[in-house]
Amino acid sequence: MPPHPQFLQFFIFGLSVVLFGLDLVLPLGVANAVLYAGVVFLAALGPSLRLPVATAAGCSILTVVGAWLGPSIPGVPLWMALSNRTISLIAIWTPILFLIQRRHTELLLRNLNESLETRVQSRTAEIAAQEQALRQTQEELRALTSRLLTVQDEERRRIAHDLHDDINQRLAMLALGLRALEQPEPALPEPVRAALTQSQQDILLLSEDIRRMAYRFHPSILDDLGLDAALRRLLDDFSHRTKIKTVLVNPPFTTLPSKSIATAVYRIVQECLSNITRHAKATRVEVELFSSERELDLTVRDNGVGFEIDAAKEDRQGLGLFNLRERALAFHGTSRVQSHPGQGTEIHVQLPLCEAPAP
Repeated sequence: MPPHPQFLQFFIFGLSVVLFGLDLVLPLGVANAVLYAGVVFLAALGPSLRLPVATAAGCSILTVVGAWLGPSIPGVPLWMALSNRTISLIAIWTPILFLIQRRHTELLLRNLNESLETRVQSRTAEIAAQEQALRQTQEELRALTSRLLTVQDEERRRIAHDLHDDINQRLAMLALGLRALEQPEPALPEPVRAALTQSQQDILLLSEDIRRMAYRFHPSILDDLGLDAALRRLLDDFSHRTKIKTVLVNPPFTTLPSKSIATAVYRIVQECLSNITRHAKATRVEVELFSSERELDLTVRDNGVGFEIDAAKEDRQGLGLFNLRERALAFHGTSRVQSHPGQGTEIHVQLPLCEAPAP
């Protein structure tokens, strides 16, 4: 803690008077100037540069007055006495030069520090603005993804409706028309009758293909009977087609999911089953679906070969994982994938029930 300024001034004044008295009594010469320089260094303890400069000026005056009033040494030439006093004055002002250099260096460092702080604050603000812009872009992309998924599902529903209710109905009418031509009167040649029968069978097969296609576009059971029935139908069809055993754990819903959430869950399970068919080589698939008042938890687990998650991001399997994540994010949900080679795969998705997708 620096001394009090007034005490320091009185102390320096008193010490200077004592040294001046010694200079008048004893011919100390340069030695006395060194003592004066010590007084200047002591004055430098103050907060201002004015006190050490005033002290150096006062000590210089006392040195000159001491040379005039002080005792002379017999046998010492005048030039030596003048040189002695000149060196004394240099010794007195040398601390001032060091002090000025120090204050200049401190000022430079303070300016550099302020400049650095300004640059850091500016860069921090720039990074914060970039992060804000990135978050805004991510929100916009999420909203766009949600909108695209919604439009896609609506278009699939429309196409499924057109296939089932329009084209399939026309095929049914065509089949009835062909069947009417098979009436015994008038009798038709056998080749024509065989051709009509074959055409009817082809129409029935085509109608069944269109029905399955419409179901893949959008399962009508999802709208008619709900998510639970749609998932059971999806797993049954998957098990029948792939011979992979499936298990659905689905307690009654605490809160019924909206149509958009139900469609998202159905598509996520559908994507998981598609990935399992292509990559997992599994013999068992478990689908767990639990709900609370606020969120819906979906887990799809298989006993397949598993994979390295980082490596999967580089191939086509990573596209399926990306689709899962984007569907979850579109509804402000989360997704997590756990997998290791030889240990199967588990996909966990959480979707909020109280929050609709971004518009």
